[in-house]
Amino acid sequence: MEKDKLRLLVTTQCPNKCPMCCNNSWDFSKLPVVEHFNYKEIMITGGEPLLFPDELADLAISIKRIQKLVYGNTGKLFLYTALAESLPSNIRYFDGVVYTPHSAADIPKFLEVNDFFLYYKDEFAEGNTSLRLNLFPDIKKHIPESTDLSSWKVKDMIWIKDCPVPDDEEFKRVGKLWERI
Repeated sequence: MEKDKLRLLVTTQCPNKCPMCCNNSWDFSKLPVVEHFNYKEIMITGGEPLLFPDELADLAISIKRIQKLVYGNTGKLFLYTALAESLPSNIRYFDGVVYTPHSAADIPKFLEVNDFFLYYKDEFAEGNTSLRLNLFPDIKKHIPESTDLSSWKVKDMIWIKDCPVPDDEEFKRVGKLWERI
């Protein structure tokens, strides 16, 4: 049975080497290659998709175009990332972003990006842009309590062994995973 949501792996490359990373439990060569984009939601993930901003922009534009022209729908497109500094220049390609800082070193850049989203909050609200912030307890403690996180839907996270794909999602990959040459 076809599902309404697609989790789309575009790369296995990532600057973080988290010992509990969900990707450690997968053999990505056995993931099926995506054959269509007729989904209500597509979540682009990796590795780290924002290591390849040009490819990411091209893919997002192509998916939106295909969804509209071929399927007559306007499914939602989300980006899963851990690179805050690239969000302001790439958010325009997506209906939302799920940002997960991985270390205390990620917090200063996140705070800058948070200020950006606060400043342009009305514009993002008009476009119904979804911003979700995943926070693990060891990272959350590095965000100053006075920080206004009102632009974000904050989700407290815990590490889950093997990170099963939710029942309502398909997990597939692009035909050729993005790599640095």
